[in-house]
Amino acid sequence: MGRYIISTMNCVNPQRKKMKKWIISTILAVSSLQTIAGDHYLSGKLSNIASSSSSLLIMMDKGVPDNCAGVSYNWMRVKKEDTVMVSMVMSMWLSGKKDLTVYTSALTNGVCYIYSIDPVFNQ
Repeated sequence: MGRYIISTMNCVNPQRKKMKKWIISTILAVSSLQTIAGDHYLSGKLSNIASSSSSLLIMMDKGVPDNCAGVSYNWMRVKKEDTVMVSMVMSMWLSGKKDLTVYTSALTNGVCYIYSIDPVFNQ
């Protein structure tokens, strides 16, 4: 009896093998997406602001996201057309509520552009 159980356990079901491959593939795909997702954002404190004729520049205490590595002096830009983000950063700076997360586009001609800002409200 024991020999029969062992021999049936070693028998490979093709359906089961396909399902196992699918599950492993799905897990690997999802885990690799999570790894890639982190290089375009950074959470920290707003440490400095400046302006130019075309944008508001911000600096964070933790540097820049990975996709902006090498940007000059760690300045990230909010385009002046993005008036809502410019207003939000200015109001955060003036109120002293400086915890935020920035989401950035990849470096373009040495410039790191912010496309979204997520303030932390429980400060």
